[in-house]
Amino acid sequence: MASGGLGRHTITASLNDDSRISVTDGDMMRTGRVTLLAALLAACAGPSAGGQTPVATPDDRARLHLYEVPLEDVGAQEPSGPGWIEVSGRGSVDVPPDRARVSFAMETRAQTADAAADANAEAMALVLSALRGAGLRGLELETHGYSLRPEYEVTDSRRGTRRIVAYTVLNNVTATVSDVEAVGETVDTAIRAGANRVAGISFYASDTEAARRDALAEAVRTARAEAEVIASALGHRLGMALEVRGGAERPSPRMYAMEGVAMSARASDTPIEAGDQTVTASVSIRFALGPEMGG
Repeated sequence: MASGGLGRHTITASLNDDSRISVTDGDMMRTGRVTLLAALLAACAGPSAGGQTPVATPDDRARLHLYEVPLEDVGAQEPSGPGWIEVSGRGSVDVPPDRARVSFAMETRAQTADAAADANAEAMALVLSALRGAGLRGLELETHGYSLRPEYEVTDSRRGTRRIVAYTVLNNVTATVSDVEAVGETVDTAIRAGANRVAGISFYASDTEAARRDALAEAVRTARAEAEVIASALGHRLGMALEVRGGAERPSPRMYAMEGVAMSARASDTPIEAGDQTVTASVSIRFALGPEMGG
């Protein structure tokens, strides 16, 4: 006898008078089909004459035959199952912002660290007081990013020596307001109070869950519509969804171009437009290919 290599079945059938069959499954797979094929070979051998069981001779054993059936040929007869279609869809929903953040910076410089820090603290106190007294709706203030930096002057370029000539203090404050139309007023108030930097302006929606659901539903509808077109062109109905991947984003705050902000206390209500936030969603769906339209 012989055994089949990896990925093949070896079937050994003895065609002597006792009709014995020996089957070797090389990789222990698809034994059902191998056994069936062996049984068919045994049937071809036929029964022994007179119902007796003679002893096999060397000539009988020499009549053994080997049949090798590739796995791919056996598996090709299996039903392949329903086909499928995979499509992608996107959806987007615009959301008007209801919050605005304005970040200011107060920078002061003095010959000593104490003098620079004291000057900065006094200037920042004036800015915070002005913002709190402006009557801005939903105002929230937060200071952050405090830094003290020495400034050097080179005294000997050949030796690379230098000395400290001044100190610079930078302190940041972020004002959040619930009235996006009051951003220009917020900027003007801080500048008039002494703020000498506007670090950034951004707008955002405080609740985007409803928009995320709507964008996700639109993405699914788009994907399904494309799948129905493809299935119809193939002459089939669209089957059920087999797999869904994707989701909706949580949008980042929309940043405002800083070039539009004038660093001047003479400005009256600096015009700043908020614009909408866009919530986007994307999905990838695999649909089963349904029955043919003809029946």
